[in-house]
This record gives sequence, C-alpha cells and structure tokens, in this order.
Amino acid sequence: MRPQNQPVKSSWTATRIGLLSAAVILVAAIAYTYKEDGARPPIAVNSRSNNAPSGAGPGAPPAPLSDSVMQASINLLDGKTTKLADYSGKVLVVDLWATWCGPCQQEIPHLIEIAREYKDRGVEVLGLTREDPENTPEDVKRFSKDFNINYPIGWTDDEMESELMRGRGAIPQTYIIGRDGKVLKHFVGFSRTIVPEMKAALEAATPAG
Repeated sequence: MRPQNQPVKSSWTATRIGLLSAAVILVAAIAYTYKEDGARPPIAVNSRSNNAPSGAGPGAPPAPLSDSVMQASINLLDGKTTKLADYSGKVLVVDLWATWCGPCQQEIPHLIEIAREYKDRGVEVLGLTREDPENTPEDVKRFSKDFNINYPIGWTDDEMESELMRGRGAIPQTYIIGRDGKVLKHFVGFSRTIVPEMKAALEAATPAG
C-alpha cells in the first residue's frame, strides 16, 4: 500500500514547495517596491502641469485669484494690515506656510534670499501663516525672529486659505504674482529644484534694464 501512496505524497510536497517559492517572490517584490518608493526625492509640483484651471491642458496659465481674495484685508505680524491688491505694480511672492511645517522651514531661507536679492527689482515677498492669529502670535513672532525673516508675515482667513490651497493639503504653497495681478507660477510643496524655477520666473517678470 505504501508504494501506491507515494505519488500523492510527492505531489503534495511539490505543491508546498511551489507555494513557498511564490510567497518568497511576493515578499521580495513588495520589499523592493517599498525601498524604491522610499528612495524617491520630494515632489515639487508647479502650476503649468498641475494647477491650471479646470479643463485646461498642460502649459495653460495658472488660475487667477478672485477679486475677493485680492482685496481681502490681511492682518500682519507688526499690527498693520495689507491686501494682495496693494502690491499692484510689483512682483509678489506669496508663501502659505506654518511654523510647524518642516518643508516650510527649508524654503524660508531661500525666500529670505529672494526678498533681499530682488528687492531693487520691484519684488516683494509676503508670508501668510495658516496658524490661529488669536493663540499663536507669540510663536510666529519668535519663529520669525529665530529665522531672521526679512519680509512681512500675516495671517490668512478661511476664504483666502481655501482659495490659495486649491484643494491641496500640502504646504508650503508659493505663488508668484505679476505686476498686473496675474498668477505667473504656483508651487505646491518644496524641494531644492523649485528655487531655480522661482528665480527663473522672477527674472522673466523683472527683466533687467
């Protein structure tokens, strides 16, 4: 009887080996995919390919900001007020950020450099924090001092924040607005590759001479 059972046993053994091999291959594939994903650099998205108006194709200009947002009063850290429309005739860099945001902290030194380097060419930088103006002003003041921020800091209201975020939860989000009030570039997130793109947009918006 044993010789008759032998083929069944051998077949079951082969099946187990096959299943075990498949499981090892699957685990290896998952591990490789995870490793590859973790090695990818931060993604910086610009408005030309991802923030164009709904229905617009690649290369379309960024969606404009509404009049209500351009005219909204912004409370500044120094107690003054401003609005985006006040910067008409200048090139404006608007940065949506927060003190607790790591990528924002990486971007800010570059914005400080831009504010200094392009000031004489009619470029202004404005930082708009998402934090609560009632409970966090001292935190924002301390942060601004620690980072030696050389441009105005203010707070967004709900409407302005919603429009600037455009359905994306990531910060920082940085806008470059031309002298005529039109949005030239919109960056979501931060990586070092964004800085040359920002400066290229500023160079185009403020030609020498």
